Amino acid sequence: MAREQLGICAEPNLHGLVLLMNALDGQEAVIRQILGNIPSIIHRLADQFSEANLSAVVAVGANYWDSLYPNNRPLGLAPFPAINVNDLEMPSVPFDVMLSLRADRYDVLHLASQQCFQMMQPYLELVEQCHSFRFMDGRDLTGFLDNPQAPRGRQKRTLALIDECEDAQFAGGSFLYYQRFRLDLQRWQQLTQVQQECIMGRGKLDGQLLATEQLLDESHAKIATTLDIGGQHLPLLFQNMPYGHLRVQGLLMFGYSANPECYLQWMRARLGEPGQQNYDMLLDYVQADSGAAFFAPSLNFLEEHAGL
Repeated sequence: MAREQLGICAEPNLHGLVLLMNALDGQEAVIRQILGNIPSIIHRLADQFSEANLSAVVAVGANYWDSLYPNNRPLGLAPFPAINVNDLEMPSVPFDVMLSLRADRYDVLHLASQQCFQMMQPYLELVEQCHSFRFMDGRDLTGFLDNPQAPRGRQKRTLALIDECEDAQFAGGSFLYYQRFRLDLQRWQQLTQVQQECIMGRGKLDGQLLATEQLLDESHAKIATTLDIGGQHLPLLFQNMPYGHLRVQGLLMFGYSANPECYLQWMRARLGEPGQQNYDMLLDYVQADSGAAFFAPSLNFLEEHAGL
């Protein structure tokens, strides 16, 4: 039975760190071995510091997958497309490998990243490193609850992980889409709470949907919903975390899915139709800086291909 990477469906943590890397030429064999060894490092540290709830996800970029695993490609894995609709831009910045770490202790997070990076450093170039954190009991930096419709418990696995019946080779794996959004905090804070709630489509304190007569079609809650018309969850699991310092801040968005197309459909719905003003109003205050597509294989897959 396929064993998924525990970080995919883990509960929220206090601290996060994402490492985005590009591979050096001709190092595929050793990189496969390193990726196969990382889960055991995380497992050992998670046992040693059990109160930290340490977890990790190793994912391989869509553009790099065929170089690393030339004979085994997940069906539907494709590069993140750069999209521009009505001057709303979703850029594409591909990376070869992602390591996403989360923990409730910052020191354990640092220790885990240090040990993993020492193995990777001779063969993978660190392009981007970003720390994230839990903000005000699960809110993003707008002050609103992030994704209050989020699935719970076992339902996470159903939405995020490929089922054995669908694809036995990649069972337990997940398509991962990553975007970094920058929030214009100064402009956002100039709005009144009523104006912010109108944009978000939810109450700021309780996260509840506004009354039907107050809920605009272009509100974030209406356009960026993760529920279908029948009220069922789309195959999307978000593990987002805020990031930032005094000059730049925003949200790191991690969208896991058993379906390779669902996240892109959701994202395009937020952008609306060309020439029309039916886009997610929150996009007037946030700007995507990067976007990349990955696949996070099962632990079985990483281990079985480590020695190839």
